[in-house]
Amino acid sequence: MYRTTPSLLQLAAPLLLVIAIAGFVAGHRHASSAPAGASDRTQSAYGASVLLEYPANWRQVDTRLAPAIPGLTITGAVLLSPGGEGVRAGLLSGRIPRGESSPLPDAFLAHLHRAPRTDVVDLLDAQAYRYSHLSLPRYNRILDLYVLPSPAGGDAALACYASKPLASYLKQCQQIVAGLTLVGRSPTDLTPEAGYAGRLGQLVEKLDRKRLELRASMRASTAPATSSRLAATLAERFAAAARSLSVLEPPPPVGPTQAALASAIVRARQAYETLSAAAPAGSSSHYATAQASVEAAEGDVDAALQDFALLGYSQK
Repeated sequence: MYRTTPSLLQLAAPLLLVIAIAGFVAGHRHASSAPAGASDRTQSAYGASVLLEYPANWRQVDTRLAPAIPGLTITGAVLLSPGGEGVRAGLLSGRIPRGESSPLPDAFLAHLHRAPRTDVVDLLDAQAYRYSHLSLPRYNRILDLYVLPSPAGGDAALACYASKPLASYLKQCQQIVAGLTLVGRSPTDLTPEAGYAGRLGQLVEKLDRKRLELRASMRASTAPATSSRLAATLAERFAAAARSLSVLEPPPPVGPTQAALASAIVRARQAYETLSAAAPAGSSSHYATAQASVEAAEGDVDAALQDFALLGYSQK
């Protein structure tokens, strides 16, 4: 599973799964393949808010031939395939539901064995998030997923897939995607902002440094009063991080992700306040419940940080 919740006992593990201690790197990579030449384009098809031009050796076929992608439902789909065989290779275009705080649906993220490689790529008429190195259970094909977010919802998505013996068709699929034309909507600037990345990285670095120190002290302590004091200090650190985050202006594509991080940080503060009150109370059940709340809140913080990587912000 891509999204994981660390155990409270793993106090040496860093909070920052995605953000480097020294801050973000705003990664922006250009599409590696240019659109195919005009002489190679003889047909066209309309996908979700996009016009696709494709070469003569490709065909538009029944979408039911496309292999199911675990956790990902593509609606209003169009399927293009080399030679008209959609089972082993193709380009599936349509719409996907947006995740709570990332361009990828939560159900899809839950199926991933590891975080994908994320690139912000320049296409002929737009920018897109490209997710590659996708590792999915029971999906024995190479898969590259492109997402073009829409402020109105119903993001456009294009999935290039191929079985390993037909991997050469992926380049043709990438060329089709690179030359797409937007229909009925304007392009969205997805380029990560280095200034924002640096400020957010500093904020989280400050929180993380104290968090690791204080949690290590909590693990070493057996005195309820000490555990209570340390938990209260952690609550104060999360509260300070929430205040700093509230004045940070995110770029438009990052707004939902920052909001999710802010909400998770507030929940972590509340959980540590509860843990601080439960430590000296002498009730093992109340303390265990408070510990579980801390674990869940910390997991939410980690998940929100992971989502920044899905927006093109990667660690150094």
